[in-house]
Amino acid sequence: MKDERPTYPQAVENYTNAFLASFGVIVFMILFAIWAIWGLIVAGILSAIADRLITVDFRRRSDG
Repeated sequence: MKDERPTYPQAVENYTNAFLASFGVIVFMILFAIWAIWGLIVAGILSAIADRLITVDFRRRSDG
């Protein structure tokens, strides 16, 4: 009977290259997001420091 299912296991398809490509893209996106968040934090800290330094008067005052 030719309509019966084969009893032997069939070889599975090799998805290694597809996995490695998608894994590489995901790792790149994660590293890019970490870099962007770190950049936002550093820019916020530097702008807060610059804002404080703008209002500071560094001239020496001589009282008399």
